[in-house]
Amino acid sequence: MGKKSIDPYVRAPVVALHDAGLNQVDISKQLKVSRCCVQNAIKKYKQLGRFDDLQHTGRPKKLSGREIRHLKRLVKGDSRLSASKIASDLNTSIPKSITTRTIRRYLKDLSFEYVVKIKKQWLSARHRQQRIAWCKQYLNWAKDDWRKVTFSDESTFYVLKRKNQCEIWRLDKEKLLPECLQQTNTGDGGKIGIWGGISGFGTTIAKIYTENMNGQLYCNILQTELKRSMAKFPKKTKIIYQQDLAPWHTLGMVKEKITKLKLNVLDWAPKSPDLNPIEMLWSIVDKKLASKP
Repeated sequence: MGKKSIDPYVRAPVVALHDAGLNQVDISKQLKVSRCCVQNAIKKYKQLGRFDDLQHTGRPKKLSGREIRHLKRLVKGDSRLSASKIASDLNTSIPKSITTRTIRRYLKDLSFEYVVKIKKQWLSARHRQQRIAWCKQYLNWAKDDWRKVTFSDESTFYVLKRKNQCEIWRLDKEKLLPECLQQTNTGDGGKIGIWGGISGFGTTIAKIYTENMNGQLYCNILQTELKRSMAKFPKKTKIIYQQDLAPWHTLGMVKEKITKLKLNVLDWAPKSPDLNPIEMLWSIVDKKLASKP
């Protein structure tokens, strides 16, 4: 254990009395401090020319500035190595032993966080180019232009067998009450599909179905629900129909039906972000189901 440093307010009178000609024994008696303390105070003052100590540098850093820069190169870029792999790589390139714990501490000091990667849809260079081209194509469209677009989509909802957890406040003795239970189902969980569309002129007729969506079902929706819905829109307005590139939307039979119905279809880039406003409606429905006990 190191010696305790002498406080500056003790050193100052020691030095003053020493300069006045008193010896160390007399200074010790007068100030009621040990002779060793007096001796050290005088010695420190002669060395530093000041009453307080120099600032302590603390424990030496494990990594040098150059090694820290090397550490940052290992953790950045495409590799994104783990702390254990970084420690292993550093130990092969520098003449010292670096632990995984040390690496984590340095990375934290450098403001790095160890988190799960955010999942995003993979996009190729071509996908990005098509997205940009789509944006440029419709860059100058005004509000009245977008008002003519009927945005459509299908979504699947599970009424009973839901993956989410419904949280409630209850007493322990109430845990088996019907209102405190979340219903489950061993079957398909009450799965239903909904097709619908919205535009500046109103909504389409919603189509609810229980089977899996396919080309024939989609053609029937175009022929029935969509056709009847568009009949309610202004007659002289050129309605534009929007659909994404789901597999059943690109089938030959669906393309023939679109041609037969003389639908003006909005171009849509592959793997487009969810800019379709009807997605907001699906989100509301899903949250309502999630809050259902």
